Parts: sequence; structure tokens; C-alpha cells
Amino acid sequence: MAVHQGLRTRALVIWWVLASLSICLTQAEPRRHRCVAAQAWHLIRHGTRYASAGVIAAFVSELPVLQAEVVKAHRLGQGRLCAGDLSLLTRWSLEGLNTSWSSMLAPEGELELHGLATRYQAALPSLLDQNFSNDSFKFRHTATQRTEASARAYAKGLFSDDSAYLPLPLDPDPLLKFYDVCDKYLVEVEDNPAATREGRLFWAGRRVTRVLNRVSRRLGRPCSRDEVELLYDACRHYQAWQPARPSPWCVAFTPHDLQVMEDYHDLMSYYKDGYGHNINTAMACPPLKDVYQHFSDVVEGRPSPRGIFYFTHSTALLTVMSRLGLYRDAAPLTHRHMNPARQWRTSQHGTFATNLAFTLSRCAQNRWWVSVAVGERLVGLDGCAGSGCSWEEFTQVMAGSRSCDLDAVCAVTPARAPAPLPPPVSPIGGGGRRWSVGVVRFFLALISALDAFSWGSPDPEVRLANP
Repeated sequence: MAVHQGLRTRALVIWWVLASLSICLTQAEPRRHRCVAAQAWHLIRHGTRYASAGVIAAFVSELPVLQAEVVKAHRLGQGRLCAGDLSLLTRWSLEGLNTSWSSMLAPEGELELHGLATRYQAALPSLLDQNFSNDSFKFRHTATQRTEASARAYAKGLFSDDSAYLPLPLDPDPLLKFYDVCDKYLVEVEDNPAATREGRLFWAGRRVTRVLNRVSRRLGRPCSRDEVELLYDACRHYQAWQPARPSPWCVAFTPHDLQVMEDYHDLMSYYKDGYGHNINTAMACPPLKDVYQHFSDVVEGRPSPRGIFYFTHSTALLTVMSRLGLYRDAAPLTHRHMNPARQWRTSQHGTFATNLAFTLSRCAQNRWWVSVAVGERLVGLDGCAGSGCSWEEFTQVMAGSRSCDLDAVCAVTPARAPAPLPPPVSPIGGGGRRWSVGVVRFFLALISALDAFSWGSPDPEVRLANP
């Protein structure tokens, strides 16, 4: 069930599913040309976190009530949960969960980032198996507890101590949270309900209605759409927080139900973070401009760190992946067209601790090679002939991002002021036809008489005014 949990999927679940516990960033072409890694640049989403304050508040106030009602319904012979599922749900408790934990990195998130760092170090020992120094390694995180704690866990995985220096975050941060300073994105997407119209149509449609009916039958009580969404949030969050134990709230859903819920969340993400709107990809140039600048420093012999590690959020990762052309479907996703074999599937490329890793390698005859991996799996880029890019190919691929001007991309064009209305033409004097005073008085009196005749008048004698 974990593979249908969208952006709340725990990272290690995907690593196990893909059997990808080692990284081959210097395989194929680099090995054949005797390449050695020269610089690593990583953009990393924070690890598994606790839910937002609003979601936790809903868990605390509503889940115990739902639990009691479901147990009672089954005692009355209603509901369709098997004995094992009912027992699992009966034993569930909040275990101290409260809003003070909201959006903070969970213990599982620390393990994810620590493990990710150790695997990258094992894959690139000549580059990353070094003691920390400010000249050799660069860290940056956003102004949130979950990204700072993720950065510290990652650094500890690399250096086995707390020696890494983490500079104070910028707030706002035009590199790692470019979407927060992009007015065009905020106006057209983030704050615009019409931007996710396809997702809302899907949510109101027949597939979700069928999920609603099946969940209601399984639990033995009628469930609203809001309650189904709450149950899905509980299902995927508890699975991410406690991966060694089955999430009790997932018993409300069949595997097909979870697929439908994943389709809905993927559709919302497609329009908020992916290919659904042009600004989503247009604004994602700052991180790619940064990686090219760092790699150019190495290629041209200027001092540059061995490793650059940035810790951010899902919107940054997904929009940058989209700008690179990754996970793009031939046909746009809509509420009527959700291809089961689609490329855009956030439970695979948007998980907690998902990461975009660029590796620059120096090869024989002073040639350079760039490898790109998402979630520790090599990916190819459009414009590159192989599983990676020659320096010339990479330069061409990054052409649009190298000249990134976020202010220009994100400028909101002022709405054109409406043309002023022409001045009214007076019927007496000025331009147009002139009417005599007597004619005007006649028509005014006639209108008054007709009005009194049609609607009644408090005066029984209706007389025309003497012109």
C-alpha cells in the first residue's frame, strides 16, 4: 500500500521496492573513459516529517471519534473489516501526537537523511570520504526546522560528527524557495483556485464517489469526502512515521481505493508543481543556474567545493525536475485522463527525502561528464545522447537556465485599465439631435401617465401635467 501514498511516501520504501541501495553515478560512459568524480551537487527534500498543525488537530479531534464509531458499528454487525483489520484499528492510539510536533522532522526522517549520505559517500569515496572544511563542502537549508534537521542528519552521515557548518538560512530564499518570491506563480497558481480545477473535478467525480461508498461500507458508517481525505492522510502519515508497523487507518481502503486517492493527489501536484502551468517550470531556473555555475568553476579551474548540499521542499524538487523534462507524459493529465502507466507519479519521484543529484566527473583527455540521478537512480536528460551528458551537451541543456532572471520570469503584467466610457450625449444642447423643450415635456408627462395607469396610483384622478 505504501506505493500509493504520493508526496507523503516514506523514502526508504521506494528504495526497497526499487532494490536501489547503491548508486552508480560513474558507470557506463564515465567508467569506459576512466572518469573520476570532481564535484557533487545535491538538491534534497527534507525527510519524513510530522503533519501540518491543521492536519494534526484534525487527527486529535476526529480520529478517536471515528475509531469508536467504527468499532461500535462492527459490534452491531455493520461494517466489513476482517477481524485482523478491526483489531489493528482498535489498538490504535494518538501516542502523544499534538500540534507542537507540526511539520517537524520525524525520527524516521533523520534515519533517511543519514542513510542517504552514507550511501552517496560509499558511491563516491574519493570525493566525499573527507573531513569537513568550509572550502570543501557547502550546506544550505531553508528557514524551517525540518530542513535544518535534515541537513544536520545528512552531514552527520557524511562526517560521522557534528563538525559541518550550516549557515543561517535566508528568508525568503530565492534559490531554495524561489516559488515563494515568484509573484506570477503566487497569482496564477498558488492563490488561484482555478489552477487546480482538474483536480477538483476529479475529486467531485464518480471514481471518488465509488471510493466514498466502499469506505463507508467497510467501516460500517457513512463517510463524507472530507472524512475520506482525513483517513487517507492518517493512512499515509502513520505508515511514514512507523514504517515497521502497518498503518491502522489504511484498513479503510482497498488497494484500488488507494490508487484512486493517489491519482487525485498526483493530479493536484501536476498542476501545482509540474507541467500543468508554464510558470511552474519557468520559475525553476535558479537551482539549475547554480549547479551550472558550480560545475563551470571546476571545469575552468576556479576554486569550488567538493560537495554542495541544499535542503528544501517538494515544490522545489518537482518544479526543477519538470524544468529538466523528467517524468513528462505525452498527454496532459486531466480528470478524464489519468493514465495508470503515467510518468508523473509522486510516490516514486516526490517522496520524503527525494533527491536530485548531479555529479561532475573529469575524464581522460581532459573531458568532462555530468551524471544525473533522482532518488539514487540514473536518469537521462533530453539533449544528451547517453545516460549522462558530455560537458558540451550539458551546457546546451542548461542554456535557458544559465541566463535565469527570476525577477523577469515572475513579473506580473498589470491588468490593462479599461478604456474610459465616452461622455453621455445630452439630448438638449451639445452634439446630436436637438429636441424642443415642448416635445420633451410631452414625453415625460406621457411616461408618468402610463406608469400610473399600469401600476395604479394612490390618487384616483390621474391627470397629465400641463405642458
